[in-house]
Amino acid sequence: MPEIFPPVSASSPALPTPAAPGPSHRWVWWLLGICGLLLGLGLVVQHFLDPWLRRKLEKQVATQTHGQYRLHIDALETSLWQRAIRLRGVRLRPAAQVADTLPRVRLDAARLHLTGIGLLALLRKSVVPIDSVVLDSARIEVLALAQKSTRNAGQPLHERLPLKMKGLEIGYFGLQHTQVNYAPGGQSTARFQRADLSAHDLHLSSAGAADTQRIAYAAAWNLKLLRAQAQAQGHHLGAKSLTLSTEDKEIQLDSLQIRPDGPATGKAARVNLSLPRLRLTGLQPAILQHRHQLRADSLLLQDARLTLVPPAGKSGGASDLGRYVRSLDLAHVVVQRGYFHLADDQLNATVRGIAVKGTGLHVDSTGAGGGRRLFFAKAWEVAAGRSQATGAAHAISLTNLNLSTTAGSFDLRGVRVRPPAPGQGQPGGVRVDLTLPSLAVRGLDAAALQRQRQLRASSVVLAGGRLIFSPPKTPPPPVWKLLAKAVRRTDVAELRVERSFFKIGGLRHSPEINDINLTARGIRIDSLAALTPSRIIYARGWKGSSGRISAPFDPPYYRAYSQRARLDTDARTFHFGQMELRPRFTPVQLNLRKGYQVSALAIQVPALDFSGLDFAGLVRRADVRAARVVLTRPTVRISSDGRGPINPHRSKISPEEMRKLPVTVDVRRLDIVNGNLSSRYRSPRTPIPGTLGITRFTGTFRNLSNDRRRQTRATPLTGRATTYLQNRVRLDAQVSMYLLDPNGQHRVWGTFGSGPFNILNSMTVPTRLVEFKKGDVQRIRFDMQANRQGTTGTMWAQYSGLQLELLGYKQEEIKKTLIKRIISKAVNVIVIRDQNPRKRGKLVSGQMISTREPRFSVFTLWRQGVVSGLFDNVGVPQKLAQKLSESKDEAPLPK
Repeated sequence: MPEIFPPVSASSPALPTPAAPGPSHRWVWWLLGICGLLLGLGLVVQHFLDPWLRRKLEKQVATQTHGQYRLHIDALETSLWQRAIRLRGVRLRPAAQVADTLPRVRLDAARLHLTGIGLLALLRKSVVPIDSVVLDSARIEVLALAQKSTRNAGQPLHERLPLKMKGLEIGYFGLQHTQVNYAPGGQSTARFQRADLSAHDLHLSSAGAADTQRIAYAAAWNLKLLRAQAQAQGHHLGAKSLTLSTEDKEIQLDSLQIRPDGPATGKAARVNLSLPRLRLTGLQPAILQHRHQLRADSLLLQDARLTLVPPAGKSGGASDLGRYVRSLDLAHVVVQRGYFHLADDQLNATVRGIAVKGTGLHVDSTGAGGGRRLFFAKAWEVAAGRSQATGAAHAISLTNLNLSTTAGSFDLRGVRVRPPAPGQGQPGGVRVDLTLPSLAVRGLDAAALQRQRQLRASSVVLAGGRLIFSPPKTPPPPVWKLLAKAVRRTDVAELRVERSFFKIGGLRHSPEINDINLTARGIRIDSLAALTPSRIIYARGWKGSSGRISAPFDPPYYRAYSQRARLDTDARTFHFGQMELRPRFTPVQLNLRKGYQVSALAIQVPALDFSGLDFAGLVRRADVRAARVVLTRPTVRISSDGRGPINPHRSKISPEEMRKLPVTVDVRRLDIVNGNLSSRYRSPRTPIPGTLGITRFTGTFRNLSNDRRRQTRATPLTGRATTYLQNRVRLDAQVSMYLLDPNGQHRVWGTFGSGPFNILNSMTVPTRLVEFKKGDVQRIRFDMQANRQGTTGTMWAQYSGLQLELLGYKQEEIKKTLIKRIISKAVNVIVIRDQNPRKRGKLVSGQMISTREPRFSVFTLWRQGVVSGLFDNVGVPQKLAQKLSESKDEAPLPK
């Protein structure tokens, strides 16, 4: 049977060949073997690596700090497969005594996780990539700061990495649920109940430091602080939360509180701040870090309440900005519902309801705003509510304030300035009592104010103001010097004062002006404008009107009034309407108060007009220079009482007194139109007053001047006037008077018209007990020379039928007694000549000789000359006529 199936050779293709193990399957076994070996080795390494690495880290900290710090790690787990290290219970403790080159810090952390570590790069000591580094639930305490710096203190962080690594590239870095307590033992402390800090794409390397798009090596940072507290510079700070996101370019601060800590010392500023919300958006932190320039889109402050007590030596300001940043740029600044209180020795101010909007804010380290900016911004919108301040012992308040640099407007409403209470304030200092319902400024050039310190405006309007101003005893500097501290120059196209009241207090003659309406154009205030002759109170021109003006005159005896006034400096006109001078006492009261005889004057002038008035000289030197002055229908009432001593003082109403005036008076022409004078005199002889009237006085006087260039002997004062005595006898008179003559030499001449002598009885009967019984005047002509010694001159009186009657006063009644009748008969026969020309046709003249009494006015001297000449003309001997003219009443003061 073996032959039936013969054997097949190996080369025969008909039979299959059995497969033998080949080299192509051996690598699988090798790979499996190697993996098994590595796995076993890894398990062995994993078992021994974690303790070794933990001990290595603890030893490394002790070695690098020279035993000054001790690190303890409760647990350390590594994962070679995940390239991760996880630490739990990390504690860093300083030694009992730390070197002065190291800070004293305590650290407790629940967890520290490092994942995605580039092991190969770590072994090569190149830039090591790490996916994430997270420190969770840490507590950091800074107990002291280093007292001395080390050699590498100035090196950047990436050059001080351990293991001589060239850098770290961390995808995510986080500090979570971190508590920080900063208490280095000084006056500055800080505490954060919770802080969360994270960074994305953190490159701690030279490339990361050079990348200008990164912030502190990272592409983005996020920080959140909760319930933060700090103490620095004598203040306690607290905040509910602080959120910072460089990716969102935003910082938000909630519930910030700053309170002074301890008593005030006066050497440092004290700040009390409550800020519910601060929000900064559009922040560019990369520019802040690399260029030291703070740039952002908007800054919002809500409901801020700030109380500031400046230090005794004020300093700082914008110049302090250079310590932190070179410049500050904010597109928008908004303050909502703010409150500010400045508590200073010089100024105590409170501002409520503050609303601020600023655009284009720019501040550099020099404090300059640059460009066309006002207070460092391109535009400001500022509003404030009810506010108060106290400065120079004055209480200041206002209802609201509005400022718009874009519209060029500034408005104040409800301004009130109250003067110091009696006994308060600087003695002899200025006192201001002001009520100003409205102040409006338009066309304000804010850029010029900031750049050139030049205040420019198209109009300033003050409406309804009421100002009582008491100047200081020491004259203040001019206005331009007062303003020079704030602005170099002021230019206002138009200034208007509407419906206002003004009073100057504290002076002997303090005027009150009601219903003021003034318009000034072309105002310029600086040192040059103050010297420009064409400007009047710094303006090119003034127009205005007022209501009632009143002022004390020779206080407390008189008060002067004007019911209305108008002025126009361009037309050089000044008008007063319904002027009055009123005595506050009767003649008897005046005599008793003064202690001697004083006349009570009452003057009314319906219209007083100045034309061609030199306003510039009037304002600068109080000089009165005018082309023409017109008094229309003036009325003068003189009331006198002859009981009391004669006034002991020299009269000021005399020609020679013009030389003594401290100001220049130069009136080219003075016109008095239809004036009236009435005199009422009570003599010691009888209680019945005598009266005399001069009516329809119309005169023109030229060259009323004490200017030596105009007043000369060749060009003296001249005048011509017409009036009526007792409204019946006409008087034409002329005067020529050299006002600079020290002897007061002048000439008066004129004529009286026809009339009866008895028109004088209303004065002579009760005061002199002399009655003109009969007689008529046809004409009286006189020519009188007068000076400081007296009068001389001649009078020619033409009259007829003159008879006098001497009277007596008995039983409170003026009577014709028997003795007086006998004497009167003798006087009329022996002394009085009943007519002139005399019976033979001779016209007899009389001598106007009388001695000057310096205590009486020049008008009394003229009356003495006329009386002396008239008595001499009617037959009274010249010596007796002179004595009669010089007679004066002098009796004990009334009781």
